[in-house]
Amino acid sequence: MRRTVVAVTGTPGTGKSSFSSRLARELGARLVRLTELIEREGAYTLDRDGTKVADLGKVGRAFRRILRESEGPLVVEGHLSHLLPTRFLSHVVVLRTHPRVLERRLRRRGYPPEKVRDNVEAEALDLILWEAVQRHGEKVYEIDTTGRGNPVRLFLQALRRGRRLPPGRVRWLREYVASLGRVPSP
Repeated sequence: MRRTVVAVTGTPGTGKSSFSSRLARELGARLVRLTELIEREGAYTLDRDGTKVADLGKVGRAFRRILRESEGPLVVEGHLSHLLPTRFLSHVVVLRTHPRVLERRLRRRGYPPEKVRDNVEAEALDLILWEAVQRHGEKVYEIDTTGRGNPVRLFLQALRRGRRLPPGRVRWLREYVASLGRVPSP
């Protein structure tokens, strides 16, 4: 694939929306917000609790239409964007945030305690990162958004210089488990 199509994913609260907006501006790319696409296309079902569950087949078909109808680079933002077929994507950026910082962000957003816990645990366990790696392998870039750096600049520099930001360098599990009062065995 010669066309630049960047999926930006990560646990809720890692900075996907602002990263994607800035990246799209820098690349002169069309920004596709996956949550809006799912809503607009009705590409979901409701579970028994009334929670929307994305229909990935419908999402993939809708995204394929966007690819056909548009020219130039695309940035796809959403915590499910890494689940798009790998043939559609040139790069997958997984944004990471330290679990303690993520917890504060999600509480400020008014997430219920159970949702906060689930998302913080998912971040500590690298769930989205490893789903992305399993699907997309070498296309995956991992960026820590905890600090004050410029993650968009970091990604663009890597992109322009043909360098990778390989997954697996950000690890919080041991510290997270220790913060719960349980230290894992070596």
